Amino acid sequence: MSGKPPLTEVLLSPPDGIRHVELPTPFPVGPVNAWLLTERPITLVDPGMYFPESIGLLEDFLAANGLRVSDLDQVVLTHGHPDHFGLAGWIAENSTATLVCGRGEEGKILDRPWNADHARRVVGDLGLPEDVLLMLPAALELMRTMITHPAEDRLEPLEDGTRLEAGGRMFDVHVTPGHAQGHLSLSRDDLLLSGDHLLPLITPNPSIEFDETSELGRRRSLVEYLTTLDRFTKLDPGSVLPGHGPAFRDVPGLVRRMREHHRERAAHIHDVVTRLGPSSVYDVSRVLFPDLDGMSVMLGLSEVVGHLDLLFDEGVVVRSDDHPNLWAAA
Repeated sequence: MSGKPPLTEVLLSPPDGIRHVELPTPFPVGPVNAWLLTERPITLVDPGMYFPESIGLLEDFLAANGLRVSDLDQVVLTHGHPDHFGLAGWIAENSTATLVCGRGEEGKILDRPWNADHARRVVGDLGLPEDVLLMLPAALELMRTMITHPAEDRLEPLEDGTRLEAGGRMFDVHVTPGHAQGHLSLSRDDLLLSGDHLLPLITPNPSIEFDETSELGRRRSLVEYLTTLDRFTKLDPGSVLPGHGPAFRDVPGLVRRMREHHRERAAHIHDVVTRLGPSSVYDVSRVLFPDLDGMSVMLGLSEVVGHLDLLFDEGVVVRSDDHPNLWAAA
C-alpha cells in the first residue's frame, strides 16, 4: 500500500466487540482486513482470498477468539473483488453461515456467466491493443485459483436502505456503486464498516463494470461513486473500519481530500489529452501509468476513463464514436 501520509486521522484500535486480522493478497493494495463481530449472530466481514496462508491465519485468528469456522453465523461480503470474497465458497463448505452481499454483486460472487463478446467490445472501445487483450485470459485464470464460489442458495443479496443484525447490533445497509456496482457498507450509531468504499490511505479505484443496458456498454463508475459521498459525510462516524489500512475517523475531511484529488487528477488528464490530441483511454493511461502490466492495466484504464467521464460531463472533452473511442479537448 502507498507510503504516502494518511488521507485522514487513523485510529489505534477498533471498538469493543470487534476484532480484526490482516490477510494476504498479491495486489499492490496490500493485505485485506477481515473484521469479526464477536456477539451473536457472530459475523465475519470479508474473509479474504483462497490462499493456504489465509486459511491458516483465519483459523488461528478465530481460535484466538474461542471460535472455529463452523461457529460463524454470518459472513458479510462487502463486494465481489477476489481479495474480499475469495474464501466465501470455502467458508460455505465448512460452516452453516449465511453469506450476504449487496444487490448487484451476486453475479461476481456466484461466478455467473458473463457476455465475453460484450466485454471485448467495451475494452476495445477503450483502445486496449489486441496483444495486451490476449494476455488477460491467463491473468483471469490465475485469479480463479484464488477464489471459491458459494452455491446460489447460500448467498443472500441485500438492498440499499435495509437493515442487518450482526454481532448483537442492528446495522443500516448502504449499497452504493462506484468501486463496485453493489458495494455494501454497514453503519450503526458512531460506527461504519466501509469495505473499499472509503479507505484511509488511498482513493478507491473506480472499477470498469460492464453494463449491456448502457449506451457505453459500461457503468460510469467514478461519476456514480462521487454522488454517494455526501451520504457518508452526513453519517460522520467516530470509527470507520475499512477493507484495507487502519481504522480511521473524520469522513468529511477524507471526502474533501478525495474530491480535491479527483479534481487534480481530472485536470492532469485534461492536460494530457490536450497535448496528445485525439487519443484512446489506453493511450492516456500509458502516459499516466507506463509501468502497469497484466490485470493492473485494467486499473489504469478505469482510473483514466473515470476522470474522462467527469471531464465529459463538464463539457471540456469530447468523445468520438470511433472504435476505439477517441477523446479530445473540446
